[in-house]
Amino acid sequence: MSALCRNLSDILEQAGRMALEDEDLLDAYQFPAVFQEILRIDPGYRRLAPVLRLDGHFVRGVFRIVETNADGSAGMNDSNAIERALLATPLYSYFADRGPIESLEMVDSLARMLARYSRVSGDRGATCVGILDRRGISTASEFVAVQQALRRLGQNAVLVTPEDLAVRDGLRARGTRITLVYRRLVTADAFQMWSSLGPLLEAYRAGAIRMVGSFRSELLHSKAVLAIMRDSHVRARIGPAGRRLIDRHVPPAFLLTPASAERTVSARRRWILKPLDSYGSRGVFVGNTLTRKSWKKALAHALAAGRYLLQEYVPAPREPVLRIVDNRPKISMEMTSVGFFIYDGVMAGPYVRSGPAHPLSISYGAVTRPGFRFRAWKRA
Repeated sequence: MSALCRNLSDILEQAGRMALEDEDLLDAYQFPAVFQEILRIDPGYRRLAPVLRLDGHFVRGVFRIVETNADGSAGMNDSNAIERALLATPLYSYFADRGPIESLEMVDSLARMLARYSRVSGDRGATCVGILDRRGISTASEFVAVQQALRRLGQNAVLVTPEDLAVRDGLRARGTRITLVYRRLVTADAFQMWSSLGPLLEAYRAGAIRMVGSFRSELLHSKAVLAIMRDSHVRARIGPAGRRLIDRHVPPAFLLTPASAERTVSARRRWILKPLDSYGSRGVFVGNTLTRKSWKKALAHALAAGRYLLQEYVPAPREPVLRIVDNRPKISMEMTSVGFFIYDGVMAGPYVRSGPAHPLSISYGAVTRPGFRFRAWKRA
C-alpha cells in the first residue's frame, strides 16, 4: 500500500500540473474566475498537495479509489486516539502475542512535515504555524492535537480563523506573526466567505507566508481530477505503467452533462453522482439506493446546480463491526471504507470507517475504526 499510495499520488500530481498548463483541462474543474487567478500564484514549493488522503474500498483485495481529499483532510487524530485506547486491552495483547502489530502514527508525522515547510519559509526570525479554519468546526480537537505536536517539536503554533488575521509587517493573528498557514479551511467553504479572506489572500499573493494546503491543492481535492485522469492527453503523458494503475485502481468517472446524464438513466445502479467540491458526503446520490424516478430527479437537480461528477459505483465490502448500543456490545455487518493519508508523497497511515449504508461518512452514521499493521502471524 505504501508503494501504491506513492505511485497514485505522483500520478495525481502529474495530472494536476498538466491542468495548470492546459486551459481545456483546467476548464473541466469549472472553477470560478476569481479562483483561477489565485491558482496561478506559486506557493513556493512544487507539490500540489503536501497533505492528501485517498479514500476507497477493497474489492476482492484490490484497492479502488472513490475519492481524493487534500485541503481539510481529517480523521488522523481520531484514528490514533482509538488505537491508543486499544493498546491496554486484552484484545491487543492477543494479537501482539501472535506477531508484531503497530499503529501508524499520523499526527506527529504531520507536525514534522509542517515544521519542515516552516523552516524553509525564508524568514530568519521566529516561525509560527497558523492552523486555519472557520469558527465552530467539528474537527477543532484535531487542530489542538496538531498544535500540541508542533509545540513538542519546539515550533510555535496557534489556532486561527480568517477573522483573526491582519496584514501588518507580515500576516498576524492577535499580534502573533504567522509564517506558515496550515489550511484546513476547505475551498468550498472558502468560496462562501471569500470576502473575509482579504488578509490571507494579500499575504499569500505577496509571498509573505507559505501555506500547506495552498489553493493549488484544490486541483487534487476536486473530484474533477478523477475524470481528468481518464483524459487521453493525461493518459499519454503518464505512460503504460501509469495507465495500468489507473485502470486497476481508479473507477471510471466523467463530468455530468445532459448527454452523460441520459446515458445513466437506464443503468443508475452502476453510478454515483457527486458534487465536484463538496465534503462529508453532502449532495451525494447513490443510484443503487434510488428508484428510477428519484435518480432522474437527482440528475435534474445536479444539472441545474452544475459542477457534478458521475462515478462508477464501487461496492464497499461488508465486515463485522462492534458497536456499543444501550451500554451493551452489538456486532453487525457493515460496509467498510479505508483511506490512506499521504504526507509529501509518503503514506502515513490508514483511516478506516464503517457504516450501515452508503455514503460512509461520519455525518451519516458511520464510525471511525482503528487501523493496525501486522508484520507477521503465528497460530495459537
